[in-house]
Amino acid sequence: MLKNWPVYRVFKREMLRLARLKSARNLFIIIPLVVFLLLGSIYYKGALREVPVAVYDNDNSTLSRTYIRFLESSPNLKVTHYLSSSDAIENAFVEKDVQGVFYIPKDFHKNILKNVPTQIRIYTNSTNIVFGNLLYKTALQVTQTLSGAIVAKRIAPLGINPNKILGTVLPININTRVLGNPQYNYVYYLLPGLTTVLLQMIIFLAAARAFNLEWKNNTYQELFSLARGSIPSMILGKYFAFMVYSLGLSGLTFAIIFPIFGIPIYGNIGSLFLLLLLFITVSIIMGFGLSLMVKDEIIALDAAIFYNSPAFVFSGFTFPIWAMPWPNTVYAEIIPYTHFLTAFLKLYQLDTSLNFILPEVLKLLLFLFCGILMIAIGLLINRKSIFLSPKTAAL
Repeated sequence: MLKNWPVYRVFKREMLRLARLKSARNLFIIIPLVVFLLLGSIYYKGALREVPVAVYDNDNSTLSRTYIRFLESSPNLKVTHYLSSSDAIENAFVEKDVQGVFYIPKDFHKNILKNVPTQIRIYTNSTNIVFGNLLYKTALQVTQTLSGAIVAKRIAPLGINPNKILGTVLPININTRVLGNPQYNYVYYLLPGLTTVLLQMIIFLAAARAFNLEWKNNTYQELFSLARGSIPSMILGKYFAFMVYSLGLSGLTFAIIFPIFGIPIYGNIGSLFLLLLLFITVSIIMGFGLSLMVKDEIIALDAAIFYNSPAFVFSGFTFPIWAMPWPNTVYAEIIPYTHFLTAFLKLYQLDTSLNFILPEVLKLLLFLFCGILMIAIGLLINRKSIFLSPKTAAL
C-alpha cells in the first residue's frame, strides 16, 4: 500500500534524485564536512594563550622586576621582548611583532613606598579588539595580585591578619558567575553559530532548486505523474526527502563535529531537536516557495544567496541587534535565522525550558506561514507549467 501512495512515490524518487545530483551531494556532504572541520581547526585552542607582549621597565627596581615576573607567570601572556629607552614603544608593534607593551614608569617603587598613586601604562594593538580586552583583563589580575601582596607586606610587622585588613581596603568584592560559556572558549562560542547559519544556507539553497530544476531538466512531467497530479503530494514528498537530508546534515553537525571539538550541549536534546525540526521546516518551505515563484534556477539561487548571506552578521551573534541602526534591525527581524539563533542559544547554552523560547517559536511559525503563502503565490504564477492536463500527466 505504501509504495502506491503518491507522497511516498515522490519521496522515494526525490531521495534517489538528490543522491545522484552532484550539486546536492556537495551541498549536504562535502561542503559542510570540509567547512565545519576547517572552522573548528581554526579555533581548536579555544582561548587565547601566550599572547606576545613587550615590557619597558623604566624603573628597574625590585618591585618592577617582581611585576614583570608576575606577567611572565600569566598563562595568557608571553613576554618576548624587553624594551629600553632607545626603543620607540609605538614601533614595537611592527618591529617586535607584539600585541601589547607594558610600560613601568620611573620611580614606580619609590612612589608606592611613599603611598603616591602610580600607574602602569598598557599599550595595546586594538586593530583586533580581542587582544585589547585580554591584555586589560590580565593586567588587572596581575596588578590586583601585586597590590594585595604589597598591602600584606606593609601590615605584616603590625601583626594584623591580612585577610581582615583587606576587608577594609577593599570593602566590596565581586563574585562573578559565568553562564553559558564559563570557559570563555572561542570554539564553544563561534562554531555553533557558524555551523547553524551554514546549515540554514545549505538547506535554503537546495530547496530553492527543488522545482525550477525540474523544469530546467524537463523532468517535471515525471514528477507530476508520480504524484498522480496531486500538488500537495509533490510538495510533501519533496519536503520529507529534504527533511531526511537536512537531518543527516544536522546529525553531522551535532553528533560528529560537536564531539570532535568537545563542544558541550547544556540544554535538553529533545527540546533542541524540536526547535531544529521547526527551523529546518521553515527553511525548506521558504526555499520551495522561492523555487516555485522564480522559474529561472540561477535567479532563484541569487535571491536565496542575497537573502541568507547576511544572516550571521544581522543575527545579533557578533553585535547586539538593539545597538544596530533601525534599517539593520528591521532586516534582522525578517531573517528566520535571527529568531532561531536566539532560541537555540537559550536552549543550548542556558538550558532553559521551551516556555522561554515561545516568542521565537511563534515568529518561526509566522515565517512558516509566509513560506506556505510563497508556495501558493508560486503555484498561481506558474499555474500553466505546474497544473498539467490529465492527458499530459498520464504520459
